[in-house]
Amino acid sequence: MARANSRVYGSYAAAAVAVYLLLGPLGLGHIPFLPDGISSGWGASGGGNTRDNGIRSTSTETDKLLGFKLSKIVNHAPGYTVVENLYWHNYSYVFVTDQPWSIPKLDHIANKHVDTRIPLQGHEEVKIYSIRLQPVSPEVKEANQIGHTISLDEAIALFGRAEELQSPMIINNDDNFVSHYYHWIGETFLGAWRTWSNYAWRTGQTLPNIKVVAFPKQYNKAEAPPGSNGANWWEDTPGANRWFTTKFFPGVTYETKPIWEERAATKEFYRIPLGLIADRRGGHNGPSNAWKPWGDALRLPVSLDWLVNLRDRVLKDYNGPVNIKRGTKPHVMYLERQGSGRELVPEDHEDLVNAVLQLEEDGLAKVTVKGFSSSIPFQDQVAEISTVDILISVHGNGLTHTLWMNPGGSVFELQPAECTVTDYSPLAIAAGVQHYLVHETSFCVPEECPGRGCPGPRAINRDDIRVTAHVVTDQVRRIIRRLNNRSLE
Repeated sequence: MARANSRVYGSYAAAAVAVYLLLGPLGLGHIPFLPDGISSGWGASGGGNTRDNGIRSTSTETDKLLGFKLSKIVNHAPGYTVVENLYWHNYSYVFVTDQPWSIPKLDHIANKHVDTRIPLQGHEEVKIYSIRLQPVSPEVKEANQIGHTISLDEAIALFGRAEELQSPMIINNDDNFVSHYYHWIGETFLGAWRTWSNYAWRTGQTLPNIKVVAFPKQYNKAEAPPGSNGANWWEDTPGANRWFTTKFFPGVTYETKPIWEERAATKEFYRIPLGLIADRRGGHNGPSNAWKPWGDALRLPVSLDWLVNLRDRVLKDYNGPVNIKRGTKPHVMYLERQGSGRELVPEDHEDLVNAVLQLEEDGLAKVTVKGFSSSIPFQDQVAEISTVDILISVHGNGLTHTLWMNPGGSVFELQPAECTVTDYSPLAIAAGVQHYLVHETSFCVPEECPGRGCPGPRAINRDDIRVTAHVVTDQVRRIIRRLNNRSLE
């Protein structure tokens, strides 16, 4: 019996040594990628073994030795986690690792509900299966270990036959706050894309294109049960969420709640070769949240074209009515919202229109005054915004389009004098665009604005917002002078 135990322990120790030699002391291999997706601009790395999902990895020999694949977190910010070999089982994200202490805080990875007031009822949204040898001392307390301790043989039995899913996959883990252009594209997706782009930037790798976007807790609007509302599906009413996501990732597959319910019912384990978990509550749990899920993700450094890359995908082969060639004069656009319920008082709107048009009459700028409705195709909207140097608009969903402006532009966001609602200023900062928050008779830049708040029963949703037109256009004229002076240098 002692000899048999010695043989088992010896083979197990040999496997552990092989893992150390092949993956390094942290269990994290170098993972270069094929040049068919986004890049930091430094080119792709070579070497390693090619897998059928487009990933080159040095861990193939280790995988053969172990009989299953170890999970590796390759990039992370609170709310956004890029994982190689992410497992999923019955609505839990599973990490299989010999380095359990390398896993970030679990509530920074994924949470069962966006609303923390909903009870968890014993559910573990994230599970760690920790492959460990026997303790070397009887004083070791197993209760102090991280995650669920399992042996190598148990890991092979559990995960060696896991069904492989298509990847790379972005997984929106939210059960609410998805069915709105700003909430999906401007918040949860934006943080995911920033984390993905940072991974490319800091490694110099070209990453494969996203092939699946999953919403395990949300329906497509058409398949939602009777009586459901926007909290239950991921598509917004105008259709922006699906349209933009499909343009970003041509040929993408969408996987919604019914698919994941079927997987959960099998009680089997599934393996995602490369997954990016996007979790709104996880982002809010981070140290830089500031009311938003991407507070930490948007602090990650990226290449300057990280959003231009997406815009170029949206405008690929564009042949619509908008001339997307840049003119010789700055383009100023007043994106008006009159009649939307969140708007300027009529006389202030008229004054602002006249003051903006005067810029063109004075020969300073090309001026556009228009509103974006659902009747205007999204591609035409993005095409228009891509030519704008200075954007002016009342607080609202249209300011999500700030993401498609060129770095170096400016945006003026009009809000009630007593309000500071910081939904769109971070988008401007992320896009390299200068943001000005206009409070009737004054304006401020993000680092100098009052703290977030908007008192009163109607809060920001008002039809009596005031603005002094020249407060905006005087600053616009100063910006134009600076732009002209730079062009002369």
